[in-house]
Amino acid sequence: MASRQAVYPPPAWKPVKRLFRLLELDRKDITFIYLYAIFAGLITLSLPLGIQAIIGLIAGGAMSSSLVLLIVVVTVGTALTGLLKVMQLTVTETLQRRIFTRSAFEFAFRIPRIRMESLAREYPPELVNRFFDTLTLQKGLPKILMDFSTAFLQIIFGLILISFYHPFFVFFGLILLLVLAAIFRFTGPGGLKTSLQESKYKYAVAHWLQELARSVTTFKLSGTSRFPLEQTDGLVVNYLDARRQHFRILLFQYGNIVAFKTIVTGALLILGSILVIDNQINLGQFVAAEIVVILITSSVEKLILTMETIYDVLTGLEKIGAVTDLPLDADEGIRFEEVDTGRGMEVELRDLAFRFDDAEQPTVDGLDLHIEAGERICVAGYNRSGKSTLIQLIAGLFNDYQGSISYNGIPMRNFCLPSLREYIGDHTSQEDIFRGSILDNIRLGHEEVDLQDV
Repeated sequence: MASRQAVYPPPAWKPVKRLFRLLELDRKDITFIYLYAIFAGLITLSLPLGIQAIIGLIAGGAMSSSLVLLIVVVTVGTALTGLLKVMQLTVTETLQRRIFTRSAFEFAFRIPRIRMESLAREYPPELVNRFFDTLTLQKGLPKILMDFSTAFLQIIFGLILISFYHPFFVFFGLILLLVLAAIFRFTGPGGLKTSLQESKYKYAVAHWLQELARSVTTFKLSGTSRFPLEQTDGLVVNYLDARRQHFRILLFQYGNIVAFKTIVTGALLILGSILVIDNQINLGQFVAAEIVVILITSSVEKLILTMETIYDVLTGLEKIGAVTDLPLDADEGIRFEEVDTGRGMEVELRDLAFRFDDAEQPTVDGLDLHIEAGERICVAGYNRSGKSTLIQLIAGLFNDYQGSISYNGIPMRNFCLPSLREYIGDHTSQEDIFRGSILDNIRLGHEEVDLQDV
């Protein structure tokens, strides 16, 4: 029922490399996002320092111009943080539009040029469903660029800031980084693997529903048959099992961070209280340090919660790659108009052999044929004797053959295939009309075709 899936699982770093290639396309805009995140992080972490100074002035018991100035500075800092967030949103909106546009044109360019050998055992409409992972990229990539980067920068800046309060906080920072590194190292690959498996079954369900819609009359006439529900049940069970495994990893990641956050909060409250009592830090520094710690732990929590989005984006890139990685026909070589005699096309086959990848025997083997320009021939044979495959070979649709196929004395492999196919037409059982006018289906965008000829 379902077509073959892309090679699974992919190499561990393959989806990550795809992500970096995607980011490289918009490097300038992403640089702005990170600059905004850096400034926002610095301003956010300067607020505890302002609060510390305000507490110190309030402890003096008198209103002063310095106190008013600090309050204004803290308020302006909060407003600037919000403004930088708005600027980030503006840039990410532009990125979302570009992602959709690039993906749409990438699919539209590649689909007519994908080598037929790659599609021989695929169901192209089901394969193209991977385009919908573009929406996952649109929603997930901005979240990674904004939330993940902002949280990461706040953690780094926060650890640097509190390290000035007491040497123990340096130890806290090292422990935090080690815990994060351990979580990413030991659960990251497993999370990506289960996410890919979940996506695999998701597309299997979508394909089956697509088949139901395509064959709706067949299933209507089946009466009260439970076959559609039974097939759906089996696929949904597989999906739910894969989702359960994926969620187990997400829950493990989040549970560890919650436990770590609880322990750290309690330990630092106790430590801070002891340091204040021993006069190693003052009350303002204690409050500021606790605010920074809360910001850091909240950022760590946000970092972990973003992991599901990261898995979704990496999985989406891998699924889109199932289409964009398929090899394309050659678009370089001799253009057919350079050798067109104006009297039609002479075709010659010499010792032609062709075998599908998963077939044990060749479909066409050792065939010789010469067709003069303008000549009409009939190809006849028993069922599954290779008639349709031979016609497709003559039409230049397959490339992985042995022997020779020549047009006007020039081997097919020397031609620019799109140019060659402009002079070839066919009408087989595999031909379909697309949504558009009759004229569009005949012309296929070739405006040079005169309406009178049509």
